[in-house]
Amino acid sequence: MITTITPRNTSFCADNKTINGDGEYRDPLMRWPLRGAAFTNEVGEALRPIIGEYATLSWVPALMYIGADVYDKYKNNNTEYSPNSKRCLKQAIFQGMASIFLPLVAVKAGQKVFSQFGKLSDDKITINSKEHIARIAQEFIANGKMHAFDGKDEECVKDFLDRVSNNMDFKHRKKLFRIFHIDKKENITRYAENTIKDLIKLRKELLNPTNKIKTGNWYSYFVKSLKNDQTENVAIKSVLSKFQKHKMIKGKFIKTIGGFAALGIAIKPIDNFVENVLIGKYVGPGIDNFKK
Repeated sequence: MITTITPRNTSFCADNKTINGDGEYRDPLMRWPLRGAAFTNEVGEALRPIIGEYATLSWVPALMYIGADVYDKYKNNNTEYSPNSKRCLKQAIFQGMASIFLPLVAVKAGQKVFSQFGKLSDDKITINSKEHIARIAQEFIANGKMHAFDGKDEECVKDFLDRVSNNMDFKHRKKLFRIFHIDKKENITRYAENTIKDLIKLRKELLNPTNKIKTGNWYSYFVKSLKNDQTENVAIKSVLSKFQKHKMIKGKFIKTIGGFAALGIAIKPIDNFVENVLIGKYVGPGIDNFKK
């Protein structure tokens, strides 16, 4: 009896899921919802204002998907096993532009645009500027400056404002994004001054609490920190840092919405532009003609 060995490439034959009614190939890796795996990193970046460094984990499924797709295009020509490095290079460029670079630009642009909503508040400065001041405040707290200026409120305010002034220079930013950072200096100074004064006030309330303060959440967190064997100074730092982060929650949500909005609007136009224009008219023909 003769045993027939089925060639390995038959495993790539089309079925009713990859061939439509007209006999045209439909790439399962490029169809939704599987195509959405390429954008998990953009979703993570849109959420970065809220989840912080955990957003980096969202790159793992995206890169795994992109790697699988690029390898598939190298190995297969639609449903036929036919390794081709040029086809692989085209798909790598497509995924790099359509799934990583341009969507990421869209997310960041959406966040910057929505940052402008901060100007609608009484503070009249962008959310990005508020976040920048908040980061300076976090460093100020972490470096023990609040403790160093204990009882010297005016000196504390002046030192903090000097730090903000030295760090809020947007003159050297790229012209393309400079429009997103235009805030009046007096508005920035006023917001920064209110920020440090709020921190000084809270610190005093924690050290000399009234009965009303003792019923509040910040004092409860302070007491809890002390019970966890933190020193008074470290416990105060923890509370002030948490207080500063809490102030930025609303702004972070607004920027996240902006990132998602831009991503949702841009995904399909980006795919079409990269496939039909960038790859179809320019990069693809160049690769095909290389070393012919």
